[in-house]
Amino acid sequence: MKAAKDIYMRTTAYSFFTGLLLLVFVSCKESVFRQVDQGYIHNVHLPMSIDRFAPTEGSEAAEVMIYGDNYSTDTAAINVKVNGMDAQVLGANRKRILVRVPRGAGTGKIVITIAGQHMETATDFLYVPARTVSTMAGAKTSGFADGQGAAAKFNFVTNAGMAVGPDGNIYVADINNHCIRKITPDGTVSTLAGKPGVSGNVNGKGAAALFDHPSGVAVDKDNNVLVADTWNWALRKITPAGDVSTILGWVLPFPHAVAIDNSTGKMYVVGALQVVTKGRLFEVSPTGAMTEHQVGVNLIAGGICIDSKGDLLVPDNGSSVVYRINTTSWESTVVAGLANSTGWMDGIGATARFEHPWGITTDAAGNIYVAGCGHQFDAVPGTSGSNIRMIVPATGKVSTIAGGDAPGFADGPGGAAKFSIPSGIACAKDGKTLYVLDRDNYCIRKIITE
Repeated sequence: MKAAKDIYMRTTAYSFFTGLLLLVFVSCKESVFRQVDQGYIHNVHLPMSIDRFAPTEGSEAAEVMIYGDNYSTDTAAINVKVNGMDAQVLGANRKRILVRVPRGAGTGKIVITIAGQHMETATDFLYVPARTVSTMAGAKTSGFADGQGAAAKFNFVTNAGMAVGPDGNIYVADINNHCIRKITPDGTVSTLAGKPGVSGNVNGKGAAALFDHPSGVAVDKDNNVLVADTWNWALRKITPAGDVSTILGWVLPFPHAVAIDNSTGKMYVVGALQVVTKGRLFEVSPTGAMTEHQVGVNLIAGGICIDSKGDLLVPDNGSSVVYRINTTSWESTVVAGLANSTGWMDGIGATARFEHPWGITTDAAGNIYVAGCGHQFDAVPGTSGSNIRMIVPATGKVSTIAGGDAPGFADGPGGAAKFSIPSGIACAKDGKTLYVLDRDNYCIRKIITE
């Protein structure tokens, strides 16, 4: 009987102690989350202030906390604008206002208005456009098939590139099918030139022409497609009608990418097999004369593009640095990244890290986009290159617009999307749509900016 009484007493004491702790926890929680100066109403006789806001950047629906004084708990009395657009006020008290950023707000000041008083932030809120990733074409398995969307098949196997023409069509180096494919904006895939699965070095029209592992393309102002025909050590040209000719043959050492300056007609070629390219960059005149250039760094490059100033932009697959190369002095400067330091890190200039990048393109505003790739040429793929990065040239700021540090496949919002060795990238004429050659998913992906 005494033992039972002792058990009862201990159980009762434990229950009381547990209940007391729960009461204290709930009370503390209510105290922490209770609004400061609950019921405070803005005082029109006192100044209103803004000390800071956080985060300082974000896209649609981002929640931003504004810190200051003399606000109000009456949210209906508060108007907040981001770059002139009304933001939803989610909560407020005397010293804080929480707002939701509206879609398409753009970069600009945050302005608070209460009872006729106005106050704006000292610095701009940086609006990051929301991006959405979808699959444009490809069945996610290797093979060959023309058709629309998922009915089409590609066989990339190794790194390859792509380009958008003035006609709005996308041109893809289908490297292991030895073909150049054309994709219309609605996702319909056809074969512009080459015979599926058959390698060779033959000029001709359409399927009569043969390539040997073409891995890079560019499109000139007349919609001629220039091809880095890698295993033929050649630069080839395809007319819009599908007629294939050779600009240079058995001269260019293992070319992987080509860019054209439409103002001069000059073409620029790079390669990733350093043992034969020896870090050189190759310039080809409109008549087919080739000049070799040393640019101060040992380029091991799989991608190249030209910016609005006529400078070349090259992601060095070997050193994991993005370079700018002046085509007059042939001097190279670092745009972003630190030589031989790899990883996935956003930042400014040399603080950013890349994982052996491959493809590169620019938009109408001059922003640079880099396809992450994730491995050095002919090496085992890593994991930190499963992303698409954007570089703002004026500041050197590098940010991730889609994907992350883990390979996979997923459509959706930029940060939730997944790629597996993205090696090619091109920008549409609208300047807002990007196309990505998602190598190990055997797909062409589309990134739309709001």
